[in-house]
Amino acid sequence: MRSRRGRIAAIGSLLIVLLGLSIWNIPLAAQWRASDVGESLLLQSPPMAATWERKPDEDPGVPYMRGLDRRVERLFVQDSADPLAGTFIQTVMEFDSPTWAWLVFRDGSPDKRYARYGEVERIDADGVSGAEEQRTFCAHFGGGDCNRWYAWLRFGQYLVEVEVIATMPAETSTGMLKAAIAEIAEAACRI
Repeated sequence: MRSRRGRIAAIGSLLIVLLGLSIWNIPLAAQWRASDVGESLLLQSPPMAATWERKPDEDPGVPYMRGLDRRVERLFVQDSADPLAGTFIQTVMEFDSPTWAWLVFRDGSPDKRYARYGEVERIDADGVSGAEEQRTFCAHFGGGDCNRWYAWLRFGQYLVEVEVIATMPAETSTGMLKAAIAEIAEAACRI
């Protein structure tokens, strides 16, 4: 009797594990992208005719994120001596699966992360082909008009954040953000 119960329990446990894995991965299985190509989503320069100084890429330490495999950040500044000058930051995160990226896309978006520093509002932007999900935001840190713009994109198991901090007019900053989104989407279509 015991060996039969033991086999039934083992088979039942195995079926529960397989069912759990299927439920976790099947809904977004078609969204997998090639692995270890996240750096190809990083732009070589900001999409604006200006003089930008590129800082070395970083693999910054981050608070623990379940499912995060790798994070790479690329930073460009217009003037290293002036911290208030224009800054363009792009971060690419690769997760274990599209499901993890889907979850973090919802819980880690800029409007949730930066709300304590000021008002962060979602703004309309044209959708880009190739992105599973896309959101854009404008932040009013310190009151007044928008002074930071964010794009939050998901391509399968990759999340891409673009941040534009600028002293230039809002139209120029939003144009720069939209052009960056288009370039990233073009790169994502190749992976």
